[in-house]
Amino acid sequence: MASQAASTVSPVPSLREVAIEWGRIGCIGFGGPPAHISLLRGLCVERRGWIRDEEFERAIAATSMLPGPASTQMSIWCAWRLRGTAGALVGGACFIVPGLVLILALAAAFLASSPPDWLRGAGAGAGAAVAAVAVQAGFLRCGGARRHTSAGEPSPTRSPVALPLLLWAPGSCSC
Repeated sequence: MASQAASTVSPVPSLREVAIEWGRIGCIGFGGPPAHISLLRGLCVERRGWIRDEEFERAIAATSMLPGPASTQMSIWCAWRLRGTAGALVGGACFIVPGLVLILALAAAFLASSPPDWLRGAGAGAGAAVAAVAVQAGFLRCGGARRHTSAGEPSPTRSPVALPLLLWAPGSCSC
């Protein structure tokens, strides 16, 4: 079994690959930290096998205790774990810059003397869209039950009590 798991581990990624993959997550990772962490897990643990699941879980626990966005910290940690300091710098920058550029562009547009109606409408609907994406990305794992697959690995399920609890106490779950 151990040799089978070892054969599924991919070689360490190049800095170019870190830049591309972390930049992709930075561009498509709408939904905040739960969505980002889910995308990082999919990349680093499930698809590429670069990081063991237990190690990833411990890193989530550690970064959740730190101030600031856990997903940014996880992004930098994963890149550091794979490529050292250079990986942390490249991965962190590629993860952060797309969102930063988008926020600066939106801020400039919203602060204009009269933003277009489509932009104000998009801003009004963004909250609902982000919440839906966060739920789909596994946000409910915080309050959800876990069941085991046939391989014995835990897999998240959605608990019917999780959403009302999260709506009642927003911000209480720090995945």
